[in-house]
Amino acid sequence: MNDNKRIVVNTGILYGKLVITTIIGLLASRYILLSLGSSDFGLYSVVGGVVTFLNVIGVTMVSTSYRFLAVGLGTGDLKRLGQTYSCLSLIHWLLALFLLVIGEIVGLYYINNYLVVAPDKLADARFVFHISLLTAAVTVINVPASGLTIAKEKFLFTSIVEVIIAVARLIFVLFMMTYGGNRLRFFAFIMLGMQFLNLILYQSYCFIHDRGIVKFKYNKRKEDYKEIASFTGWSILGASAYIGNTQGAAIIINRFFGTVLNAAYGIASQVNSYANTFIKGITQAAVPQIMKSYGAGNQERSLRLVYIICRISSLALLLLLVPMLSFTKEILIIWLKEPPEYAVEFVVFLLITLFVSVLGSGFDSCIQSTGKIRNNEVVYALISLIQLPIMYVAYILGAPPFFNAILLCLSTLLQKLYQIYLLGRLTSFNYIDYIKDTLSPVLVTFVISLGPLLLIKHVFSFTIVGSLILVIIYEIWIVFSIYLFGLKRTEREQIIGFLNTRIKKQ
Repeated sequence: MNDNKRIVVNTGILYGKLVITTIIGLLASRYILLSLGSSDFGLYSVVGGVVTFLNVIGVTMVSTSYRFLAVGLGTGDLKRLGQTYSCLSLIHWLLALFLLVIGEIVGLYYINNYLVVAPDKLADARFVFHISLLTAAVTVINVPASGLTIAKEKFLFTSIVEVIIAVARLIFVLFMMTYGGNRLRFFAFIMLGMQFLNLILYQSYCFIHDRGIVKFKYNKRKEDYKEIASFTGWSILGASAYIGNTQGAAIIINRFFGTVLNAAYGIASQVNSYANTFIKGITQAAVPQIMKSYGAGNQERSLRLVYIICRISSLALLLLLVPMLSFTKEILIIWLKEPPEYAVEFVVFLLITLFVSVLGSGFDSCIQSTGKIRNNEVVYALISLIQLPIMYVAYILGAPPFFNAILLCLSTLLQKLYQIYLLGRLTSFNYIDYIKDTLSPVLVTFVISLGPLLLIKHVFSFTIVGSLILVIIYEIWIVFSIYLFGLKRTEREQIIGFLNTRIKKQ
């Protein structure tokens, strides 16, 4: 199977998985909120935010591990790949231990002294923190195995695992609805159990199929540790910025508005996560090829894939973005019955932020492939982390709770503009090609798709059911707009040819 066909096949597999896991995930989220209530759901979100904030190095190592394994596969040297994997495994075990030790010291201090929570819920907050910390440690340990599986483009296996995890989580959540004990603590155990199941499945798969690579052998090459440490050091800035944008914001919201508003932020983050997962069906299938092509010295193909990913993933997002922006409140009511206050505003601004981010969805992978990530991480950190003090001061002055989502959108735009500039310096990235092949067709399609729907909604009033029917009908218009204005002529011809072939076979 050639590389381009592999991308198409993997994309199909990922989207099949996506349909199943999204439906299951939406159901699970609904029952989690109904079971826990807004306050406990918000408490779990903010405590999880504390753990994620402490796990900044672990988050960083996800991109680091993936980069070194994917580029290593591109070179074809399996012996060196095994040395790299052993090096990464040792680092992740040490990181997991470090997370547990530092978390129990720093995290508990924050919860005991600064977390805004009802006194009778403080014991639950501590318990959930302990379990969440252990969950994060298990996740860190599993990073090299999951990274290797994705780098080798074994997306059928990863999709099966995600479906299994999603089904198992839903089953336990449904059981939680009838559970008479402490549901918040029970839910923390559910999340821990899912990560242990994930760890067992990935470790077993890698041991069976890549035993020569994953079999641990202490790597004595100091150069490998130095190279990984250098890459990780700069990546920490970017990871800190990301966590500051998301979990740091959740902590500040908790301080000013309490756990109920954290529930609104958590719901919006879940919607954003589902939409982002929808897009990753395209990007995840192509990213290994971007890195492998660069590692093999084929920069031209690597950049060509970047242009395609940015355009196709942005167009695909419109299928979700346009109806969600137009009927946010109605969709949340159908999904959650009683969405938390300000959930609509959080969802709208986070979705706009995602759209801006997806317009440059292939940039990070291309920059990481070069290994020269210092400037990217430094600027991203400077742009992003400045949001926290601005947000804090703005809340003191009376800004609305969703102000942080507005800041996130602006910082994402600035970061993508800088990445375009940086790619022009590090590679043969062509600004004109990006504007002509990606930015222009996407923005034209976006305006043509969204404009008529907003006009119809402004002129006519709809019930919840009527809104749903309109959204379903309108999806046809979005697909039509993408076909006419978002795709190239050669791509439209390929689609017509494919459909003609299928019709003739009937």
